[in-house]
Amino acid sequence: MSQQVANNTPQQKPETDYSKLEAVNLSFRRPAKWYMYVVKRVLKEKATVDIKARPSAAAQVVRVAEALKRLGYVTYVRYYTTSVVVENTLQRFIVVTVKKTAEFDKLYDAREEERTRKLEQINQSKPTPAQK
Repeated sequence: MSQQVANNTPQQKPETDYSKLEAVNLSFRRPAKWYMYVVKRVLKEKATVDIKARPSAAAQVVRVAEALKRLGYVTYVRYYTTSVVVENTLQRFIVVTVKKTAEFDKLYDAREEERTRKLEQINQSKPTPAQK
């Protein structure tokens, strides 16, 4: 029985290599803040990135791009729609290409410091198994 438990332990997924991403594909499966974080991680490695989604998630693309622009992380390069045929199926996408601003690195580093502090506070407030 203990062997089964050992085999069923969850494995950590390897971290995504953000420098290899050409585009960030959005949907409504995750919140906009999560996609904003992913776009910022890609822009830490690259100068520009495409934010794209199917038409059903077009509002999510606009929400993420507008929020990042309003916060000073990005500027718009261009926006367009495109169609791709995959296995005899036409797939349409809305694409917003953004590039990082001159202040991007300063803003990103400040936000990461704040994020690290918050995570430490959360981890400190969690009871350890011995305290339960």
